[in-house]
Amino acid sequence: MSPPEGKDPVPEAAAPPAEALRTDPLVGSVLADRYEIVRRIGEGGMGAVYEARHTVIGKRVAVKVLLEKFLEKPELVARLLQEARLASSIGHENIVDVTDFGTTSDGRAFVVMEFLEGESLAQLVIRDAPLPVERSLRISRQIASALGAAHDKGIVHRDVKPENVYLVRRGEADFVKVVDFGVSKAVHTREEGPEWQRLTRTGMVLGTPLYMSPEQARGGEDIDARADIWAVGVLLYECLTGEVPFRAHNYLGVISQVLTEEAAPPSRLRPELGIPVGVEKVVMRALEKDRARRYQQMSEFERDLERLVAGDHNVGLPEPAEPSVPAPRPRTGQRWHLGIFGVLAIGVGLAVALVRSEDPPAPPPPPAVVKPSVNLPPPSPVKPAVADDAPPAPEPLPPPPPPPPAAAKRPPKHHAAERTVVPSPRGPRQTFGGVDGIIDSEPVPPKPQKP
Repeated sequence: MSPPEGKDPVPEAAAPPAEALRTDPLVGSVLADRYEIVRRIGEGGMGAVYEARHTVIGKRVAVKVLLEKFLEKPELVARLLQEARLASSIGHENIVDVTDFGTTSDGRAFVVMEFLEGESLAQLVIRDAPLPVERSLRISRQIASALGAAHDKGIVHRDVKPENVYLVRRGEADFVKVVDFGVSKAVHTREEGPEWQRLTRTGMVLGTPLYMSPEQARGGEDIDARADIWAVGVLLYECLTGEVPFRAHNYLGVISQVLTEEAAPPSRLRPELGIPVGVEKVVMRALEKDRARRYQQMSEFERDLERLVAGDHNVGLPEPAEPSVPAPRPRTGQRWHLGIFGVLAIGVGLAVALVRSEDPPAPPPPPAVVKPSVNLPPPSPVKPAVADDAPPAPEPLPPPPPPPPAAAKRPPKHHAAERTVVPSPRGPRQTFGGVDGIIDSEPVPPKPQKP
């Protein structure tokens, strides 16, 4: 939004008093033989900001000069130089462009940056908040894009607040410029010497309590990009509701709430605004006290903000921790599956055996019947071999005559009935003790001896 005619492009609260404007010795002077100071615009915690004109090309620029009271603090001079280096190294359209660095005649350091016409986000929120949801999302997305580019360079801002977000006019839309990297931490500058590490341990408040993350409030030294994610979440919360999530009467009260209390969801704080559920999910995820549960990268935060602007409210869910490539299964799982298949196979085999046992067995085939030939005589007993010079066997004798009548009348010993004696061609049949027998007239040869 463009400021009214004649209004300075800085917060009204930061405007210097009229007496300072009249007596400022830098107004009208030329710095580094090329920057003519036109007027004093405002003053911040570390330095005063002036509008200047390049004497050669006539371009309007902004010059930030370290305050005179900090001349004896070399660590602040180094911090101002760090701001110039870091901001110029990022090269993002939503970050103020720093073009030069030098010192004044009295030894004060200064940086030269592009001149911005517009107003700070702090001015806009004080005047118009709560802002429309879509406008809040678009502003926050640009802030996230700028800080994401800084994080890619290993730079953490650590002092994100409405006063360090400037809105310039680009047609009818808000165009964001993030400024003041003086409190930034260059993660990748450890090799430049311990003096760079001391820049963050000067005893001054690094960050504003209202936008400070819990890890910053605890005084931790391992501050990373997730501290900036928290701060952007607070900015979005304030744009949507017109209030910050934690507020107290003093510094310690704010720090205590940041450390111990949970932020009220925007829909609970301002239910009449009808803040969409998806927007609230994104805000609350950025405000997780446990930074492991926040967005882990500013690019993730920016992507969800873009989806909300496009109308996709299926956002705010944590990303998967592992890559999409599935991990190989352990061998114990494969053995488990083999055991299952083995049990199934055994069960099927038992079922088949039971089914077969219930069927009636097939009858065995009938045995082969061998019918003896009727005309064949009974086999003769095997006689032992006879030598060639043995005499021939005698001829069979005729059948004997029938027994005398007296023998027929003799009662048997064991049988009551008379038994009929059938003559045999081989000899008479006689009974011995009730057992019929045949007396062969031929002598029974002895059994051959086994060798």
